[in-house]
Amino acid sequence: METPADVLVYIEQISGEAKRARLLSISPDGYFEVNLQTAGGLRRALLPIAKTFIFATEVEVEATLVTEVER
Repeated sequence: METPADVLVYIEQISGEAKRARLLSISPDGYFEVNLQTAGGLRRALLPIAKTFIFATEVEVEATLVTEVER
């Protein structure tokens, strides 16, 4: 995933549902740097990679497999 990117973030310590965010960077030190949308506005957050799920907001285009069978 390239950065920056609009993503959905799921982290149990924040809430039980996905939050909208903008992924800014992925640190080699073990965290995602995101701008997280909260009720109070946009907040910068460092989220631990080990406890965070990041989902792209855009659906991936499925690659179609072309399988030809010789008869």
